[in-house]
Amino acid sequence: MSDRLAELRAAIGWTGPSREDVVEHRHLAAYQHAIGLGTAPDDEVPATFTACFLDEPPSLPAAASYGDGWLNGGDRFEYHAPLRPGDVIRSRPRFTGVVEKYGSAGPMALLTFETEFIRPDGELVVRHVGTRIRK
Repeated sequence: MSDRLAELRAAIGWTGPSREDVVEHRHLAAYQHAIGLGTAPDDEVPATFTACFLDEPPSLPAAASYGDGWLNGGDRFEYHAPLRPGDVIRSRPRFTGVVEKYGSAGPMALLTFETEFIRPDGELVVRHVGTRIRK
């Protein structure tokens, strides 16, 4: 195992900075337009809207030593409770795993991050699981 991969494995469990966001009508309208929902009612907030609240690329310090760029390896959104305009949600990314793969361009690290979007009362609204690639 390379030192770079060992450093990433040692960082599993790292959590990034907390943030608090508000689902605002104007941002929701722009998002709905961008994904082709047109004039969907304001009370229809898709789980994928929380992508607007992700810090990208993740600020994981250990990733700096592995490669020099980020690629998106995919996203999954788990819907747990309705998200509405005006909702305040808190989130904090957590680094949950790494796998090293080899391609024609050499080694790359597939990093998995999980972010839960939670209301102030503790109710889980959306869980995001994202894979980011360093090469």
